[in-house]
Order: sequence, then C-alpha cells, then structure tokens
Amino acid sequence: MRYLILCTASAAVLVLAASCGDDDGGTGPSGGGAGDSVYYPLAVGNTWEYDRNGTYNVDSIEYTISGEATVEITGTATHSQGWDVFVEVSTVNDTISGYTTSSAVCTVYVWQDEDGTYGCPHLTDTDSCWTVPFPLAAGNTWTYATQPPTTGEVLSMDVDVNVPAGTFEECAEIQTVWLEGGNVTNTTDYAENVGMVRNVFTQEAGVYNSTVDMTLESYQVQ
Repeated sequence: MRYLILCTASAAVLVLAASCGDDDGGTGPSGGGAGDSVYYPLAVGNTWEYDRNGTYNVDSIEYTISGEATVEITGTATHSQGWDVFVEVSTVNDTISGYTTSSAVCTVYVWQDEDGTYGCPHLTDTDSCWTVPFPLAAGNTWTYATQPPTTGEVLSMDVDVNVPAGTFEECAEIQTVWLEGGNVTNTTDYAENVGMVRNVFTQEAGVYNSTVDMTLESYQVQ
C-alpha cells in the first residue's frame, strides 16, 4: 500500500508503471509529435521538482503526508523494436506523520509521435502501457490502459493553476480513473512548454484511503 501511494502518485506518467495494456503505442520517434506535445516537453536534462502534501487514512486513523518528488529525463534508449525513447526517472521521498520516512524510485520510457504521448516500464514491452492521444480537446475520452482497467478524459483545456513555481494559465487538465485494490483517481494539470504543474491523487480501498496533492516547486525545461 505504501509503495502504491509513493509510486503511483509521484507523477501522472507513473500511474501504470508496473502494468501494461493492449493499446498500440505507435512506432514514431521520441520527441516532436503534434502541437499538443508542448504539454509534455521531452528533452534530456528536463527536471521538475514537486512538493507533496496529503493524508493517509487507515481504519479511520489519519496520518499526514509531506514530502518531495523529482522527475528527470536522464537520457535516451532504444526500444527492443527499434524506436527511440526518453528515460524518465522519478524519485519520491515522503514523511508520514513526522516519524515514518519512505522513498521510491520509478523509471519509465516515454516517447511521442503525431498521434500522442506514450510510455512503458520496460524496453521490451510490445505495446504502450499508457497513452494520451492527440489532439487534446475537452471531453475527449479513451482507454488509458487495460491492466489495470483505466480510462482517461480531458476535463478542460483552459484551467489556471497557482503553485509554488508560479501561476500557469490555460492548462490542460487530464483525469485517469482505474480500479485495482480500490478506486483510484489521478487529476493532472499540464502547462504548455512546462509539463506537469499539479497532480492530485486519491485512492479509496476499503479501510485504506489517501489523498496526495503534488505541486510544482521549480523546473528546468529546454
């Protein structure tokens, strides 16, 4: 349960880091893509720092969560089927109620083409484990992944978000919902030429319930 909180809430692209679906991820080169690729800028060296705050409830006992996360594109690699991908590493460090410290490191491989943004946890995966199709438009829905069953939806294309790194206007807000060990919702705001500026993760799984709000503290994007 603790790993689920840390890893799946660390960034939107890590929602399904441990599972693969059946969606075709395309074979286009990494980077570039359609105009909507500006919401998820891919370049080696791009780095995002986030604050994390939330609560973790176990059988009606509430624990506070505070922490930080770093998402960095550390390099490139070649998929086993021949296309180039970016290597994205997320590191999460949380303190729960001031005395329990937990950490997690997740690696995913990300690429884009004219049809969307894709990702998978292994270079040998034959299908994209998650996908965000282009064009982005409010109301668009799709199958984000099949295992666990996950749906995606563009909630809005004009959300204004105020976070420690500043105020970002006309953000794309995307929500993913999946069922595995409970109801899980990820609502993520992306700013043009910046990337993810906020992510709100919620989970309801019997006596376990959690909410983590991750906000952009600083970033370096080429």
